Amino acid sequence: MPLDVLTRELAVLTTEISLLAIAASGLSWAFAGLLKGAPIPIRELKEFGQSLQIDAVKALFLIAIYSSVATLVAWLAVLLASAA
Repeated sequence: MPLDVLTRELAVLTTEISLLAIAASGLSWAFAGLLKGAPIPIRELKEFGQSLQIDAVKALFLIAIYSSVATLVAWLAVLLASAA
């Protein structure tokens, strides 16, 4: 397998994994919002929803940073491999 094909596949895989992680974190945030806003008088459940929502936002922030760096490195590798 040529190097440029391999680096392109790696770049596409990196992008797909990042999108999957963003979707999972967004789903977690939505579920946490449902728990937090549920009309159930269980305080621990609402606190769990609040902490899960905060963790989901932190995860989205970190995913955005790390996936941007990983995608940039992967696509730079694609450009360098295709130029060689």
